[in-house]
Amino acid sequence: MKNHKIRSLIIDSEQESLDHTLELLQENPLVSEIETTDTTDQAILKIINCNPDIIFFDYPSKGQAEKELIELVKTKLTATTLVFISNTKDYAAFAIQNGIFKYLLKPIKKEELKKIINTVYEIKKNHSHTRINQIIEKTAEETRLRLQTTKGYLMLNPDELIFCKAAGFYTELYLTRDRVELSSQFISKFEEMLSQFNFMRVSRAHLINQHFIRKIYRNTSTIVLSADGKEYEIKGGKIHIRKLSKSDTE
Repeated sequence: MKNHKIRSLIIDSEQESLDHTLELLQENPLVSEIETTDTTDQAILKIINCNPDIIFFDYPSKGQAEKELIELVKTKLTATTLVFISNTKDYAAFAIQNGIFKYLLKPIKKEELKKIINTVYEIKKNHSHTRINQIIEKTAEETRLRLQTTKGYLMLNPDELIFCKAAGFYTELYLTRDRVELSSQFISKFEEMLSQFNFMRVSRAHLINQHFIRKIYRNTSTIVLSADGKEYEIKGGKIHIRKLSKSDTE
């Protein structure tokens, strides 16, 4: 059950309304993470970082990134449920025109919210095997991953992936044999899938394969990865540097 719990984001410029929605979500045992913001501009950054399963979007909104936010969810976060919340039904037509079919009136009723959360939970649980970064083939001899790139799909062994680097709405994949691929998935997706293969998120921008670590410089918080005679210098967070320095890779 833990793996399927819901990550949520509330975008609401009315503090009383935001607090009410937050309280209802905190009471729901299916919700594990809750982020809040009062503007669409800040919401874009939070969406990239936390990759929510459900977004409660107060409308009309505060900020300049309303269209960008809706487009981001529709094109890049197709598994994310966007829920309009408003004081009136006047914006229902606008929501439908933008492919948003969940609409709640303020103040949000507990039972209505519970139904939506239950639906999102079931979708996430029943369709987890369809995630782009899922392992689709695993045998005793070899593990193969199926990763989506901007060119199509890439099949590879985890040991072929040196590190991932966040690049806006995309993720750069640095591979052995001096190859680089670009994925339209967020780095958080790769972190979720690759953690079992000895990968570590060492900063907001970098996810590294610990098998390729050659040097760790604690004074500069720098990690040096090496593959095929080429070295890559990665800046890591101090906590991650200390953890790596205590491991067998020191």
